[in-house]
Amino acid sequence: MLDVAAHLILGPRDEPFLGTLLDSLVGAVDRLIVNDNAPGPSPHADTLNASWFGRNGQVAVDRTPFTDFSAARNACLRVHAELEAGTWVAFVDADEVHGATIRNVARRLSLVPSSYDFVDGYTWHFFASFDLYTSIERRMAFFRFKPDLRWHGRVHEQLVGHDGKRLALPYVYAHYGHVLSARRHAEKGRQYSSLGQAGAIVAREELDSIDVADYFRTIWPTLLPFRGTHPQAAARAIALLRERYRADQLRALELVREAQRSPWIRARNALLAANYEQRWRARALDPLARCLVAD
Repeated sequence: MLDVAAHLILGPRDEPFLGTLLDSLVGAVDRLIVNDNAPGPSPHADTLNASWFGRNGQVAVDRTPFTDFSAARNACLRVHAELEAGTWVAFVDADEVHGATIRNVARRLSLVPSSYDFVDGYTWHFFASFDLYTSIERRMAFFRFKPDLRWHGRVHEQLVGHDGKRLALPYVYAHYGHVLSARRHAEKGRQYSSLGQAGAIVAREELDSIDVADYFRTIWPTLLPFRGTHPQAAARAIALLRERYRADQLRALELVREAQRSPWIRARNALLAANYEQRWRARALDPLARCLVAD
């Protein structure tokens, strides 16, 4: 037993990376705890049941209706406590996919001193294409479970109840939340706005007529070419979605080329890409972090 449970929130929309995420967690977590707040019958039930966790009786599904993201995550904490599901929680979203390194980390969490409550990785944030990304950002991968933990905030929720240190690993995995349609991106913005997030939104009657060139006009100049390797678990899903969204992704690459004609922009972006790479790779200088990711 790994003494790790993954917590996951699922809503009403389709999640094309859900099965891929679950495949990438096999061998890294013992149990999957899900707040599935989609109206019944859930569109996710078949994928959950077909996963390794479903086939082995290691899925616990809570069907509490959605009010906000903290409430959904707190439902997972409640189920975790009821099941005594483990010392560590893997913090995951349905549009993320881990690499094989996550299994090494999970097997060695017992080596993390009690003074640490968080183990962080880094994520590539892919955008509009599987060949473009916006940044590599530090991301909570695991946190230590305690009975008095609570999530706060309706959107971009924060975990309260820990005072321990954070350990950052030289490990990067994939976030594919913004590689699909512009409409999906706009719908997410509308949901976050309804929960209190500030910012402009696309009107409901305009969702089917989004001009991607204008909608993402401030983002095209900033996107970076991806020259790495996608997680192996994502290969099949990426192949299918590349074909499904071929026209959209080719258009995105064209818009990026147009927006980045300036040598100054290309030089700036090359410097940003190098900084992102250095940021996560430098974590290997920490002996404990290096130990957790080692093959």
